[in-house]
Amino acid sequence: MFFCVVVCSVAGLFVWRKTVDSHPVQGVVILESNLFRFESDSLKIQGEISSKSRIIGNSVWLYIKGFSNNRWLIISANGVNEQSYTRLKRATLSAINRAADSK
Repeated sequence: MFFCVVVCSVAGLFVWRKTVDSHPVQGVVILESNLFRFESDSLKIQGEISSKSRIIGNSVWLYIKGFSNNRWLIISANGVNEQSYTRLKRATLSAINRAADSK
């Protein structure tokens, strides 16, 4: 039983760190036609919004297809102004619909 508690604690810590890494506190979001760019002091992400992206509650979970790697990025509604959040949701829905139309 002790082993299970230790393994679950390590797994929980790993998941927590991945979630915190995917959810930046501050930064600048730049949207262009199909491209997405996020820049902060410690993080720079550039790529295309994938169809795996989702809108969940008051946050947008973006799956960014970059040049050399793919990455998840979570943007909450509280972290950006209302107009930027609306544009981000619109771009995410457009990426999801593009993938659905091509199937």
